[in-house]
Amino acid sequence: MESSCRNAIKERVLKDMLGSIKGSRWKVLILDDVTTKVLSSSMRMSDIQEHNVSLVESIGKVREPLPLTAVYFLQPTEENIERIISDFDPSPIYHSCHIFFSSHVKSKHVEMIQQCDMLVDKLRTLKETNLEFMLVDSRTVMTDQPDALVRLMGANAEERSRKDDVNIMVSRLATLFSTLSEYPVIRYRQGRIPQPSDPPGAAGRSTLAERVCQGLLEKLKSYQKSGVVPSKPTCDVLVLDRSFDPLAPVIHEWTYEAMVYDLLKMEGNMFKYQAVTGENKTVDRESVLDESDPLWLELRHTFIAEVYQSLAKHFQEAQAKNKKATGNKSEMSMAAIRSLITALPQFRDILSRLSLHIQISSDIKLVSNQRSLTDVGELEQDLVLGEKNSKDLISFLADPSHQLAPEDCMRLFMCYLATHPEKMDPDKRQQWQTLAKLSPRDMDTVFNLGYLGVQVMKLANKPEKGGLFGKKDKRKTVFTRQRKEGWDEESGYALFRIEPLLKDLVTDLVRGRLDADEYPYVEPPPADAEADKGAAVQSARVGGQRGLNWAKRNA
Repeated sequence: MESSCRNAIKERVLKDMLGSIKGSRWKVLILDDVTTKVLSSSMRMSDIQEHNVSLVESIGKVREPLPLTAVYFLQPTEENIERIISDFDPSPIYHSCHIFFSSHVKSKHVEMIQQCDMLVDKLRTLKETNLEFMLVDSRTVMTDQPDALVRLMGANAEERSRKDDVNIMVSRLATLFSTLSEYPVIRYRQGRIPQPSDPPGAAGRSTLAERVCQGLLEKLKSYQKSGVVPSKPTCDVLVLDRSFDPLAPVIHEWTYEAMVYDLLKMEGNMFKYQAVTGENKTVDRESVLDESDPLWLELRHTFIAEVYQSLAKHFQEAQAKNKKATGNKSEMSMAAIRSLITALPQFRDILSRLSLHIQISSDIKLVSNQRSLTDVGELEQDLVLGEKNSKDLISFLADPSHQLAPEDCMRLFMCYLATHPEKMDPDKRQQWQTLAKLSPRDMDTVFNLGYLGVQVMKLANKPEKGGLFGKKDKRKTVFTRQRKEGWDEESGYALFRIEPLLKDLVTDLVRGRLDADEYPYVEPPPADAEADKGAAVQSARVGGQRGLNWAKRNA
């Protein structure tokens, strides 16, 4: 999917949608909030303008009449259809129109369009494009449901809202496979059997992944009948909810991209920062971090120590291009970069990018030092690997030299509790809250791990069998970790010892080793579909154990 996804979106929009409109010189493209995100995540405005789009407008805003052809790319909601109708009733504001819906349109909404005579007279195209997902990068898509975790698995999750969220998720995922022309073999993680000690709503949470899979299969079957997707399986899909690994979002990750989004001021993929100009003035600046930036592409999955090493190498190479460049050659500073830009104007773009990433890496180091994150991160991994326990955690928090932010204390607690279930009681909770200087609300957040399947509190009456996940011992230690393969005590980084469970799951899936009881099929694949299982998938993470001595185990 590395480039095919972006290319497939462009083909659907630029060829199948805009390119299908004949006999019209200039067009106005009308979008809603969702379709705006779909297009902005996958292409530039210039791509659209090259297909004779002179103006892009929002369906939700008042628009002036124009003697142009209107192209509507919208979600098929009743509100959007009412707005389209209002553009033509009582009098049209566009010469003609083409309507492309981002997903399946209900028959009652088609009837609404048919009842507007003026709209029908001006209508040239009415089509479902099946394109309603957002591209994060060349390997990642999303359904843009930022609050779904709370609505689907939280304390106040209601069945009606849960059903609505699942339907949105299913619909948007289905458009992904339609766009890529893929038909997947679908599997999911079997939900745990609800226990009496679970927070309310456990039954609904336990079937969440299965419901998404059932809905997705049903939607894709309908696409299959209309020839939108292939008739036989072409890929694998594994559906998981957050309970399969509640540790991953809270433990500090030490690769470049993760630290940028965790520690710095980001708005989407926009990095906002302050820079010093050649006149020694401080100005506010912003830069987009995306795959058009070769340095970002090179470094984003790299361990932070090796990022510093790589930036130093790039800096030295830039200095070597002009021996007369001012500044200390051993010092990778912003002043030295400005001197290089002055001395090497032909490399201005490359050096500006280098300057940006030196700025980012410096900001990361500053925040890490201010929050003692190297010490925090090492303790987190010690706790997760079982090399330290609650006494070490308490001793760390009691040390006055560690001035920790509340969120870092909370993440330490969550790392411990996710890997040491049934260790808390009300008295201990209060003691830990006082020690870490957390509020009751902060501790409630920590204890919300219970909604993700973590048994935080000691049980007065343990079930006879079944353990944490309702099966005898098999998944009892699902949140624990092993040291990553190849990690060495002498040369390995103390902050780079573990990897997410997802990597192991995907590797087992590709190798055909995933347990069919724990990860059942929604519909068993035909025998020939399993014949071509290849070698293990390669991680996108850049490994390596050599380089700077960043928090090495024996440092």
